[in-house]
Amino acid sequence: MEESGTVRLSFGIFSPGCRRIILAAVLAVLCLPAGIARASNLQPQTARAFSRYVEKIEKNLDSRGAGDLPFLQSAEIPGGINRLKVGSELIRDLNKDDNTPDGIIHDWLGARLLKGASVDEVVNLLTDYDSHHRIFPNVVASELRSSSGNKLESYLRFKKKKILTVVSDTSHEVTVIPLDPGRVQIFSRSTRIQEVENHGEADETLLPEGDDHGFLWRMNTYWNIADAEDGAIVECRSVTLSRDVPFGLNLIIDPIIKDMPREQLQSMLNTLESELGK
Repeated sequence: MEESGTVRLSFGIFSPGCRRIILAAVLAVLCLPAGIARASNLQPQTARAFSRYVEKIEKNLDSRGAGDLPFLQSAEIPGGINRLKVGSELIRDLNKDDNTPDGIIHDWLGARLLKGASVDEVVNLLTDYDSHHRIFPNVVASELRSSSGNKLESYLRFKKKKILTVVSDTSHEVTVIPLDPGRVQIFSRSTRIQEVENHGEADETLLPEGDDHGFLWRMNTYWNIADAEDGAIVECRSVTLSRDVPFGLNLIIDPIIKDMPREQLQSMLNTLESELGK
């Protein structure tokens, strides 16, 4: 049986010995005063570090769109495009040596060939925000808030369960960049992220931005989509910001903070393939 609230316990995948260790650690956290347990305020230097980091990424992506660099970063990985053509996927951690002050920048690249799909089909699905809660398993609510030309504003509520259940209420500004025929970029930048406390309960509350458990503070997603001989290659760069892992809470926090960005990216690619691949 699950506890009420946003943070829910899920230990079934662990051995009895591991469950006892995790439960003891969780109880230790829950017994802390609320202010200490949530001591993960987003600091100005952390936000600035993220802004500088994504500025470099966007300059790189602009160069790819302009043709100054290969459009697909997968083309710079030895054998990368060939691997995609034979049905393999590429997943890379691009920020293993992170040194963000008081936080962690997670930067993951994922790519896959969607056989039989067109670029337009991929773009239409990715920008159909009214349907995302029916398509993507980690999205429980979604809406296209506005659309003007190639500029969109979207609302998404994410729910991820991994030891703890984390629910995030988010808003995004999205830019769709058509290039020459057969190539499109999509830049999605979060403009608001609030952790949801007691999700689905009568006392559900949005915590103040940057004053929460720190599982997700920023979320930018960049897509490069290109025609291929037998489908469309989708390449996604997911860049998120979270709190760092406090000493003594590695067992609980590590699987959430460090594994969640990769798993979210993998889930998106899997969904695109199941929806569009032939």
